[in-house]
Amino acid sequence: MTLLIDVFLVVSILLVAWLGWNAGITRSFFAALAGFLAMFAVSVYPYKAGMNVYIVFIVAALFVFLIGAFVLRLVRFFFLNLLDKFVGMAFGVVLWLIVSVNIVVPTLAKNLPQAQGAENTTVYKSIASVLHTNVPQFGDFVPSYIKNKTNNQEQ
Repeated sequence: MTLLIDVFLVVSILLVAWLGWNAGITRSFFAALAGFLAMFAVSVYPYKAGMNVYIVFIVAALFVFLIGAFVLRLVRFFFLNLLDKFVGMAFGVVLWLIVSVNIVVPTLAKNLPQAQGAENTTVYKSIASVLHTNVPQFGDFVPSYIKNKTNNQEQ
């Protein structure tokens, strides 16, 4: 099972890199912004009866998407498309590494009996040591029940 964890990490990193390359940072940023701003618009909208909530959400999200499409056209106009794709790929990979090392693999190791020792695999240990050594603040995102389990196993 520990080999499957390594294979999962490598394949998921390649998939996220490909998705980040295809989307680019501009499109990814405005998609996330559309979701957050649409939720905010719904939360402050005073008339939440019936279909109003859905209409406000869709209109707010479309408005942000249109702004994102305009910014993306500017990026392409100034020949920054390659930079947009590289930054999107790098951002996606870094974000996925943080999530997978701090949450996904420890959760699998905690909840699947056959995944015991998953945190001792070669790829996982390498990535985790680099992330936690260079940026120890990423360890703050590990859920407390996973930290407690890991600390109890080390003692």
